[in-house]
Amino acid sequence: MEKKGLVWLRRDLRLHDHGALSAAIQEMDILYLVFVFDPTFLDPLRAQGARDRRIHFIAESLLAIAQQLEAYSLGLCILEGDPVHEIPTFVRAHNISNLYFNRDYTPYAKGRDNKIKSILKDQGVAVATFKDHVRFESDEVLKKDQTAYRVFTPYARQWRSCLEQESHGLDERVCDLSQVRPNPMPSPSNLSQILSQIQFQPYPAYLKGGTQEARSALNKFSSFINAYHQDRDYPALDHTSHLSVYIRHGCISIREILNFALDSYPSEGAFVWVNELIWRDFYQMVLAQFPHVVTAPFNSKFNEFIYPGDPQHYHAWCQGKTGYPIIDAAMRCLNETGWMHNRLRMITASFFCKLLLLDWRKGEAYFARHLLDYDLASNNGGWQWSSGTGCDAAPYYRIFNPYTQSRKFDSSGTFIRKYCPELAHLDSKQIHTPVSLPTYSRPIIDYRSQREQSLLSYQLLK
Repeated sequence: MEKKGLVWLRRDLRLHDHGALSAAIQEMDILYLVFVFDPTFLDPLRAQGARDRRIHFIAESLLAIAQQLEAYSLGLCILEGDPVHEIPTFVRAHNISNLYFNRDYTPYAKGRDNKIKSILKDQGVAVATFKDHVRFESDEVLKKDQTAYRVFTPYARQWRSCLEQESHGLDERVCDLSQVRPNPMPSPSNLSQILSQIQFQPYPAYLKGGTQEARSALNKFSSFINAYHQDRDYPALDHTSHLSVYIRHGCISIREILNFALDSYPSEGAFVWVNELIWRDFYQMVLAQFPHVVTAPFNSKFNEFIYPGDPQHYHAWCQGKTGYPIIDAAMRCLNETGWMHNRLRMITASFFCKLLLLDWRKGEAYFARHLLDYDLASNNGGWQWSSGTGCDAAPYYRIFNPYTQSRKFDSSGTFIRKYCPELAHLDSKQIHTPVSLPTYSRPIIDYRSQREQSLLSYQLLK
């Protein structure tokens, strides 16, 4: 009897080095591949105009998959609806005996997946899940007493130790689609077809979706990785990898990324870049072990903290009209492109939380709406780090001086000029502290006095 399997694609939009797909190919005779657009995420975006860079990026990635599958006479089925309904319905309609998917770790995803597994268990359908999105899951890197780490440095040390002990974990999950019996299904032939199916308008991002594009970015970064530790904090250089969005949507596997980095060892730049990948696993661990962080501070002593910031300052920050050039350039870059350099994420978040004294959750939500590479664990972890409320967070007295950060990391003003053209005529000294320009906002706060107020507010919690 023919064994029919379903591979449910989620945040793993590729056909190479794919845990669930590899297992399904080895075990099944006939294979179906499905992606489900979930209204839980689409409906809020439709309410804001049905134009979204991430949806466009996902659609591009799905089209790339469909075109690859065509060479093997296989199709990609794209559905819209609640996966708790759509997946079991598809399974019944096609007499599928086995479901395969890679694990996701957000509270919503875990709840959804548990419901589907329960429904399919009652239908007699086997469900196999795989670790694919991270190198180590939340229960794989623990302290000696088997509890979760709360500080990054010892976690990173243990993570690297585990990597050395389990190097086979980076082996490619081979996906030989030629071993699968041809199974033509209706499959999208162009981008407009995918977007129109979910009633979204085209909205291209600064990066294009798909594995080929991911590998192009990786290849470009190979020229910069050895100097990454020296260049990573300078946004005008543009010497970071730009791989976060591809990792977030699984256009390239974490194993391929790590093998690339390890091939560059003992380069200090590669070592520091791997640290960024460890931070990613760390925040995934924090989210899984301490799910209250989604809506509340990791550190409970901040539960009752009152944020006295002015709501008008929130809108000025969002629009890039704070009167602080490095902040404004960073926010305008985010709004225009869906991208923000990591150093600028820290500067803008620190400014928001510790100088504007606004609730970190509002800033986190704004980033969540606009970042092309938005990931709940990393975004939440980064904002809680900046606000001082999180796991291994920046201490309350660490407040980034936006003027100092600007002079240090964009000394010539190159990045500022790109996104704040009204300052382009200023020299490299004036551009960091423009005075009384009719075309540019005056500073919405006084840095020194606001810093003192922030320190007093945080000290009350000591």
